Amino acid sequence: MLDFYRFLCSVNMVVFISCFVILMNKKGCIYNKMNMKLILILILIIILIVIGIPFGMVVIQPLISMIVILFLVCKFIYEIDIKKSFINSVMYSLVYTLIECSIYWILSMRLDYVANYLCTLNLGISSFIIFLGTYFFDKLEFLYSKNKYYLYIILTIVINIFIIIFSKISTTKISDLYSIVIKNNIEYNNIVNVAKLAGFMEAVFPYILIIINIILISIFFNSIKSEKEKAKIQLANEKLDMQYKYYLMVKESQEKMKHVYHDMNNHMKNIKHMKNRNESIDKYINNIEDEVKSSRNLYNTGNILLDIILHEKSKECIENNIDFNVGIDFRKCEFIDMIDISSIFSNLIDNAIEACKKINDNNRERYITIKSTFINGYLVVRCENSKINKILFKDNKILTSKNDKFIHGIGIESIKSSVKKYNGELKVKNYELKFIANIYFPIE
Repeated sequence: MLDFYRFLCSVNMVVFISCFVILMNKKGCIYNKMNMKLILILILIIILIVIGIPFGMVVIQPLISMIVILFLVCKFIYEIDIKKSFINSVMYSLVYTLIECSIYWILSMRLDYVANYLCTLNLGISSFIIFLGTYFFDKLEFLYSKNKYYLYIILTIVINIFIIIFSKISTTKISDLYSIVIKNNIEYNNIVNVAKLAGFMEAVFPYILIIINIILISIFFNSIKSEKEKAKIQLANEKLDMQYKYYLMVKESQEKMKHVYHDMNNHMKNIKHMKNRNESIDKYINNIEDEVKSSRNLYNTGNILLDIILHEKSKECIENNIDFNVGIDFRKCEFIDMIDISSIFSNLIDNAIEACKKINDNNRERYITIKSTFINGYLVVRCENSKINKILFKDNKILTSKNDKFIHGIGIESIKSSVKKYNGELKVKNYELKFIANIYFPIE
């Protein structure tokens, strides 16, 4: 009987090591080349298999041995650094032991105690659960990364429910023991203290756990909110950085184009005054002039980057049959960084274009009008666009009607963030057929 128990312990160790190897392969770990260290590891594994893993208990010495052998497996069999090797070995050993011990004690409470039968059933169930977990590790990892905070909340609640149930069962059993001691007049000096402890566990402990649960869940929800805000800011910054680099590139090409335009005009004048010209040459020259004129800068706001943004957005408006009217004087706004100019006007015009695109009625005008004026020490930029879609507000925030609410909720928030840096303010007015955004910059 004892030999069969030792055999089960050895099988338990085999399952423990085998599932760990499957897990490391699922993680995509790369094998090291065969050497003497690997042979030594194999010898240690065989010794551990002979010793085995006991059932239903956490014994420090076997647990340390398990962690050490897995650490050596990670370090010498796979190409993994020391930190990851230690984390993998500790986490896997603890999780395996927790699952195996939990199943053992659940079975022991539900079944009549027959040692070998109980251990065999425990080994079968725990091996099946561990194998499933390792086999579908990639899917579980994806699920965890996507919903980790919600999983933390569920796990916290489940564990605390188990603790409350366990404390309830424990206090009931202690009360039964107290009754037996009293009825049989058995002397037990600490019975009063035990009874008091049982009363505390039953009356007070559940409420303490509930309070802790509420605190933990609040922390988790705040962490979720913080992570989302952080992701929004990071995504907005990446988008602005790409826009900014693109506009700088366009700026450089337009500067070159100015020189080309100037030189081409001179060339055209010289060619026109050449002898033996005819109508076909004149037509050819005029076509070249028209093409060059179309490439020159169309706006002169006093800020070259803003000129480029308006030029690029005007081309998009032409493609979508949107009247794009601009009258901006930005000469007194040197204090505004280029990255913020890109953030404010790119997002402002993109939102307006998006609203105009939704107008499918041919009788309705599609238009975007951007004007600026100086009033009482403020530069006021007013952007008005036509629209048909309804706009919802919640907590002074615009709720997007697009499917991807996370991505498309960034635009207005990005404008607000950039405007706020200069003690400015963004105010919006929503009408049935038009939308107005006013931006106020204090000018020293």
